[in-house]
Amino acid sequence: MPINVNMTKARVIHMDAIRVVRNAELAAKDITFMRAVEAGDTDAQATIGTEKQVLRDIPATFSLDGYGDPTALKSAWPSELPARE
Repeated sequence: MPINVNMTKARVIHMDAIRVVRNAELAAKDITFMRAVEAGDTDAQATIGTEKQVLRDIPATFSLDGYGDPTALKSAWPSELPARE
């Protein structure tokens, strides 16, 4: 008997995993941003600010709707985040 996967719940779980990695990346960017503030490097601050906004937008801009099976869903990963191991 085949296993029936609730893809709606699977998408939520997968997006939660994406958010965990995204949040870690945001925290790392906070450190580099503060170093840029301390150095008075406004160009770096602007660049990092833009990068952080891209990370914040991932849940709204990265859709998991087109993935109809668990294998395809597992392969879905935003290019803005580090590759999964």
